[in-house]
Amino acid sequence: MFKNLVILFLLLSTVSFAQSLPPNIGFEDGSFNGWNCKAGIITGVGFNPATSKYTSSVITIGTSPPIEGRHTLFSRAADGEKVDPYGKFPVVCPNGSNYSVRLGNDNVNHEAESINYTFFVPTESSLAYAITFNYAVVLQNPPHQEFEQPRFTAQIYDVSADKYVSCPSFDFKASSNLPGFKKVAGSFKDSDNLESPVYYKDWSKATLDLHQYLGKLMRIEFTTNDCVYNRHFGYAYIDIDEGVSAAPIQGATYCPGQKSVLLKGPEGFADYEWYNEDMSQKLSTGQNMELYPPPPNLTRYALKVTPYPGLGCDDIFYTMVSKSETDFKLQLVDTVRGCPENGVDLTVKSVTEGSSQGISYYYFEDASLTTHLRDSTHVVLAGTYYIEGTGKNGCKEAKPIHVKLTPPTIKVIDPEPARYPETVDISRTFAKQQGLTYSYYTDAQATIPLTTYKTIDKSGSYFIKVKSAFGCELVTSVRVTVLPPPPYVVTGPNVFTPNNDGVNDFFALHIEGYVKFVNLDVFNRYGQLMYSTKSQTGFWDGNFKGKDLPTGTYYWIFDGLDTYYNTKIKESGSISIIR
Repeated sequence: MFKNLVILFLLLSTVSFAQSLPPNIGFEDGSFNGWNCKAGIITGVGFNPATSKYTSSVITIGTSPPIEGRHTLFSRAADGEKVDPYGKFPVVCPNGSNYSVRLGNDNVNHEAESINYTFFVPTESSLAYAITFNYAVVLQNPPHQEFEQPRFTAQIYDVSADKYVSCPSFDFKASSNLPGFKKVAGSFKDSDNLESPVYYKDWSKATLDLHQYLGKLMRIEFTTNDCVYNRHFGYAYIDIDEGVSAAPIQGATYCPGQKSVLLKGPEGFADYEWYNEDMSQKLSTGQNMELYPPPPNLTRYALKVTPYPGLGCDDIFYTMVSKSETDFKLQLVDTVRGCPENGVDLTVKSVTEGSSQGISYYYFEDASLTTHLRDSTHVVLAGTYYIEGTGKNGCKEAKPIHVKLTPPTIKVIDPEPARYPETVDISRTFAKQQGLTYSYYTDAQATIPLTTYKTIDKSGSYFIKVKSAFGCELVTSVRVTVLPPPPYVVTGPNVFTPNNDGVNDFFALHIEGYVKFVNLDVFNRYGQLMYSTKSQTGFWDGNFKGKDLPTGTYYWIFDGLDTYYNTKIKESGSISIIR
């Protein structure tokens, strides 16, 4: 089964020469309000039996309410983690908006879908009025003629003149020769078991220049269709910023103290040439031109752009660099530190602390500010990124910010063996580092705290958790060896002479080691209890109920506790009284 043509694009706008866009053009109220949806089919025309090919194709499409599966609304809240299965880009645009629309689906029923929005281009846009869209493309390239291919088109319709305008318009099809495409790994076949490789192009941008249509009623249309043979499909994700429409050239306003001006040309063209106002002098090439130091106020520049084949028109844009007298300050911390498993959030206030109020921030992967950071709230790769700040007065500045994702480290050396009752302090088995905290546990999951980590008296593996100030954790083990004490000794004399001569008048046990005295009983030969004590200092004087016992042999039983191994002790022996 043939796979897909996917086109993901995002209409963006910025502040310079800004004009407000119509309501809900970016679906931000979570609906299709203001949009007109259509659905239909694509069919081949003029089939030639000799070649088994069509001579052309036609899309038959009519107004329709939004059809789930063909005009599908995604929300950041519910779908923010989803990515396209081929290009691996997010289905909700990474520009911070809350809703995106998927146009089309992965069925192969020669379907066609479109959405359109009608709006006035304001006459106040005396210098420029343009819409820039970001797109990522995944296409299957079956062996079809171009008009038979799955495709996506972005077109502008002049309602006043009742016709489509040739420029600007964009036509993306499976045979597109745009640069930057990569082949998707894997094998993709159609119902005839024929190979049809899939290619994708990651996030890119293109510009729709409307400055020639000031004061006119225009309609922007997006259309997707499957191939005419009912074998391959195409679909697109769409999102439009609801802020403002921007002039094609960005960065034309600078503020006091700004050391340079970076003019940014529109996205998506093959070649760029920068000139002075009357185009008598070529100044630079490439999408961006940096002016250092900033030129005099109200200096004008021209930019000549050449599109890729079939994607836009040759055009010349003009801009005027102006100086704002309003203070503007973009202040960033040099480095944000975090944990490899958690990443960092570049949008927190502490990152831009000290910047001017009312700045809008944009996050990029590259110094040229062309590749948006997909998720600036969860950066999981260390490196240098760039934050561009745009003030309310149009001033802009971009600065680098470094992300370091460093796990805490600890080097533990197992302590030398100790002999009980000596103990081991495992907090002394490593060198402590500033900015890290340490805690101690009896289990590898670090869930059971060890309160006696300074006085460990039993052999075993114990665990140390080190935690950094920004939340990174590492658990490591330390092996403790505490050698046991010598075996306990419990012995008693064989004979004693309780005759009050001061020599050997009492019976007592000799105890060595870690032994707790529990009880000592003495019995006569008939098993009668003659003496009992629970104290090691309770010596027996050979009497029973105040009377001297006769000469003879008696028997003792001792109960105790080995306090090292926490085991019971029972010892016994005999003692003879001689009078």
